[in-house]
This record gives sequence, C-alpha cells and structure tokens, in this order.
Amino acid sequence: MWGGVILALAVLFLLIRWYRPRRAAIAAWLRSRSTGMQAALAAAVLLLVLGVAGAGYGGYRFVETDNRFCNGCHIFVPSGQAWVLPDTGSYTLVPKLEGKHDTLSCHTCHPLKPTKEAVKLVLWMSGVRGDSIPAHAKVPREICEQCHVRGAARETWEAIAATAGHRTHLESDSLAGKVECLTCHARTAHRFPPANETCGQSGCHQASDTRIVLGKMAAADQASTFHCQACHNFIATVPRLATHDSAVATLRPALQQCFACHEMKERLRDFDAARDPHGGTCGMCHNPHVQRTPAEATASCTTARCHADWRSEPFHVGREHRKAGPQCLLCHTPHAAQVDASDCTGCHERVRQRQPHLAPPLPFDTLKALRQSLAPSRAPPPALGQDASAPDPRPQKPKGDGPPLPGPKLGSAPVASLPPDTFPHDTHRKLACLTCHLAPRGEGGLTFQPPRGCQICHHQAPARSECGSCHAPFELESPVAVQVGIRVRGHETRVRPVEFLHDRHTTLACVTCHTTPVTLAPPDSVLACQACHEDHHASGRHCAACHKTDAIATPHQRPADAHTACDACHSPDRVSRLVPTRSFCLTCHDQAQDHYAPRECTACHFLRTPDEFRRTLTRGGER
Repeated sequence: MWGGVILALAVLFLLIRWYRPRRAAIAAWLRSRSTGMQAALAAAVLLLVLGVAGAGYGGYRFVETDNRFCNGCHIFVPSGQAWVLPDTGSYTLVPKLEGKHDTLSCHTCHPLKPTKEAVKLVLWMSGVRGDSIPAHAKVPREICEQCHVRGAARETWEAIAATAGHRTHLESDSLAGKVECLTCHARTAHRFPPANETCGQSGCHQASDTRIVLGKMAAADQASTFHCQACHNFIATVPRLATHDSAVATLRPALQQCFACHEMKERLRDFDAARDPHGGTCGMCHNPHVQRTPAEATASCTTARCHADWRSEPFHVGREHRKAGPQCLLCHTPHAAQVDASDCTGCHERVRQRQPHLAPPLPFDTLKALRQSLAPSRAPPPALGQDASAPDPRPQKPKGDGPPLPGPKLGSAPVASLPPDTFPHDTHRKLACLTCHLAPRGEGGLTFQPPRGCQICHHQAPARSECGSCHAPFELESPVAVQVGIRVRGHETRVRPVEFLHDRHTTLACVTCHTTPVTLAPPDSVLACQACHEDHHASGRHCAACHKTDAIATPHQRPADAHTACDACHSPDRVSRLVPTRSFCLTCHDQAQDHYAPRECTACHFLRTPDEFRRTLTRGGER
C-alpha cells in the first residue's frame, strides 16, 4: 500500500515538473486550434472530470454503505463458526450480524468520521494493528433511537418500553445515565438477543448474587442453566400510568412463573389465589438466591421491609401476646397470612393443635364460672378412718374456670343467692373478642367500662330497638320521682316532687324523652316536665293537681283579692295565658266541685264568660 502511495506521488511530481515550463506553449497551441477541435478537447476534459468524480462518488458510496469496505479490516465470523483469535476488544474478528439487523449497513450504527478513519488507515498501513489500535466505542443510545424510537421500529419500541424490565432499568434514578441499550443487548459485538449472561455482563448482577441455592433448585441450577426470565418476567407489560415501583414489583416471581415448575398440589391444596394477602407474588417471601431452606422464608416477613413495623401494632406487643409476637407463623398460616381478629378462640385452638406444648387460654364464660364456683357440689367420700363431719381439707378451688374461693366450704352457698352475671360471653359470641378486649400497649383488661361500654352497642340504634327486650316490665312500673322547680315573680323558686309514671306515657316512643346519645338519659327539659308540659296554664288544665297546696292558698287569702290584678305578683306573660275556667276556680273552691257542674263559675258569679272575665286578672284590665 505504501508503494502505491509513493508511486502516485512520484508520477504527480513528474507531471507537474514537465507541465510548468511548457504551459505557455500548450496554451498557444490550444488557441491556434479550430473551434471544433477546442470543443472536442473540452468534452474530453469534461468526460475525464466526470469519470474522476464518478469514481470518487462510487468510492465514497463504497466506503459509506458497502459492508465490503469494512471487510478490509474486520473479519465477520458467522454464528457457530469457531473463532480463530479471541475477541480482544479491537474487533478485528467481529461476529456477523444476525436477525433483522443483517440488512443494515455498518455505518447505519457506526457513523463514518473521515478524519478518524484516515488516521486508522494510516496506522493500518504502517503496521500498527491488533491491540495497538484503540478499542471501538460502544454504539451510543441515540443511534439505536434513530430507528427504535423515531424511525420505522417506533411502534415496536413503544411496546418494548412498556415492559417491566425496560421500565425498571431505564426509569430508575440510581441507573440514570449508566444504562445504555448495549449495556444489556451486546453480550458481544453484533449479538443483540439477551441471554442469561446479559444480566451480569456489565457487572450489574454478579454470579454470586444470582446463583440459586435453595434446596433441589440449587442442584438443578448447577446441572443446567436457568434463564433469568424463567422466574423474572422481564417482558411483562406494565400500564403506562403505573409507577416505577409497580414495574419493579412485576419482576418479582408470581404464581405463573413458580407454578410452571412447582405444582405444589400437596402444600397448597387449599390455596386460594384470590384471597392471598400477598397478591400471588411468591417472590415477596421466597428468594431462592439467598434462602437455602423453605423455612428461611419466615424471616422475610420482617426483613423484606413489608412488616418491619409489626411492633407498632398493640396486639403484637401487648402483655398477653408480646412473647409470641416475633413468631409470625404461630398465628399466621403461610400462604393464608390474614388472621380473623374476631375469632380469638378459633386462633387459640389452631395454635394448640400446631404447638401442643403451648397453652393459650380456653374459651371463658363468666356465668359458667360463677355457677361452677358457687353452686353446691358433692364432697368426695371420706377416706378410711376420716370423720365424715370433719371440714374438707382441700383448697377452695372449684372445678372449671372459677377462681379459688375464700371463706366457707365449697357448696355452702345456696343456688338462689347466685349474683347475676353482667356479661355472658355465650350471648355475645357473634361479636369479635377484640371489640371489648383490644388491650393497649403493654396492658390488659377491657377497653371500656360498664355501663357506658355496654350502652355503646345496645343503644346505637334506639329508634329501632325494642327497649323491653332489655328493660324488664317491673322496672317501668314503679313511679319515678322528679323534682320540678316553679318560680313566681317576687318569690324564690319552689321545688316540689312529682311522680312520673311510664304507664301514662305509653303512647309515646321511648326515644321521645330519652334522647342523650349512648346513655339515652333524659335531658333537663324532660326531667323538669317542661319539654312536653311547658304550656300547663292553658285552658282546660286541672290547676288543682299542682296548685292546691297551703303554700299557694295562704298568699291568696283575704284581704288579698284573688280575682283581680294577678300580675301584681305573677309575670304578665304568665298571667296573659290564664283563663278563669271552672278548673281554674276549683283550685281554691274545691268544695264547689259538684256545684252546677259543668257550668262555668264566672257566668253566675261575675255575669261574664271566662274570656270576658280574663281581662280583670291584670291591673290594667277592666273591673
């Protein structure tokens, strides 16, 4: 090659040296030729220039688009053919393009830069080759995007970009600017389909981290090569609006991947994927790259950042369960991790079956315990030589759940004296135990105090409740003493007892008077009877029912005129509502109860109707 270059330069030098002293004579000779000859010579020169230009353009096209130009330096090795030399990074030996890329020109992905290529050509001609030639840079991401994002393959790329694997690697903040297309899609030059080696070829996923060590899977992994996608669905589609975290979660092995190899017909006989609290994602708990036994998956409950806050649940750290708190599987069955918080007795029974050495509490009923503790029981027959009348030396511990009893011998209390049980558990079996027994952190006991705690449930819908189902009839028969305060202007408020009878108010609903939330206690207006009987001075009222007392009769005795100017003592508003009907007059003249009944008193004694006489009750009225 260098000889050809030197020969070309020598010929060019001789031509220039021959032409320079003869240029004037050559120019004069051309001017002396005929027009036809000059045109012929010009055409010949033009054809020569065009030939040179065509040869140059052809050479440019050959260099730019014809892969045979690249064959001058690179040897393309077909797939399956043995390599003559190892791939040193200088790419003297290059795998042949395969798949849809085999129709592309080399410079489609490797743009030609004349200056750099000229330097490489000079170095090649000078014998500086092999490892001395700088390694070719990887194709930048922008070159791939010319076709796959903005070109003919755009629609295909949109589907590919929506896959879980691509979104996880391209949208991750920690990998921004570090992951290019060829980071994963170039196991070696011109080999784009991803393989198992792809995940670890750039030092991303080391073999020590991806090796399977779990049980029989470890032996299978050593005997054959598992493809990463066998468990991690790299091409699973993720919705466009889904977050990056959702894409990462999609890469975790789910039922479809795991059940392809593990049928689990025996272990998961009753497994219901629809009710799985982990959404059927096996990889949330099982990591075959780290766990060597299935039992090690238990530790992942708290170490996988899923349930690391388990101590924030008071139930786990309360006095009754703090010892069992770290033992997740004691209560939470694998593959069905949710626990019915309302089924305390059922949970205790299942724990007793799985761990016989544990003794969780048995179902307890206070009524049963009281009856077993206080009811008469048969004393055992006296031992040989023992006096039958001697006291029983056994500790006072009844059978069953009852506590030890101090005092008299067991069975001395009669059945009739049993105290009423305030909370029968059997009656409330339909309720969750945690309704009442959700203990605060580090403490036990009830979460409510009776009676308000009971009223919260039993008074929650009083408008629809049957009060008689809880309140016995005899509770409502006895009169209820109510203190009613009466105030007259110029006098202190006088309080007098009034008997409230429920049977006289049977036409009213209970919640008409019992309106206080939860307790259903009557408000002050009801206790003072004014909520319903505020206008008790209206016409037709039986005044003597309340006002026939010495405290009322004494101020109205003579010389006081009880028939006129009532507003001298009473408020004008109160007096304005008084009508002197027969019932009004009988407050003082009760001896005239049968006197011309039922005629009005004012018709004869004042020659006026009650409404006409009403005006005399005020000082400004007419006498």
